[in-house]
Amino acid sequence: MNWKKWFWTLVVLDIAVVMLFAVWLFQPAKPISVPSPKKVKGATFTVYSNKEHLNTVINDYIRKKAKDHPVQYRVWLDDRVYVASKLPVFGRKMDLVVSFIPKVVKGGNVVLESPEISLGDWELPVTYVLRYLRKHAPLPDEVIIDPKVNRVYVALTDIRFGNGYQVSARKIDLAKDEIVFTLTIPTSAKQ
Repeated sequence: MNWKKWFWTLVVLDIAVVMLFAVWLFQPAKPISVPSPKKVKGATFTVYSNKEHLNTVINDYIRKKAKDHPVQYRVWLDDRVYVASKLPVFGRKMDLVVSFIPKVVKGGNVVLESPEISLGDWELPVTYVLRYLRKHAPLPDEVIIDPKVNRVYVALTDIRFGNGYQVSARKIDLAKDEIVFTLTIPTSAKQ
């Protein structure tokens, strides 16, 4: 074979790889259904917290839920909600950082909006990365990624802690370090 045939074979191979990557990247996402808030009957308490304490609780919960998964990540609250992981890219690990602005929605759940995403020094298209995370990240069932509207829904009221405790958000103001939740402890005694 002469060099022209090798050249055209390589061009066709490159085009095929790019097309396969594009098909994988642009495949449609499954429809998202946001659960309705669930109420637990019991004694309720208002809990005031800050970013430092909440960071500890969130990462402990994630560590337990994703302990055996190969993709590990951590979350921290600062001026925004940050999620960081390391992804293998061309044989080396690169930092993937996604940040959101949290918003409390009716019923005590949280929506993470206005995502910003970077891989190393590169800014990435939000929709494609959210699709990737939805497919490959070991997320708890209570975290729903919706790439069509570039948001993440956190169904706090569906999370059950020890003895069935339920948490719902009332206020999240990261700039003032004010985080307020309602903690409901189920009771079985009839009054």
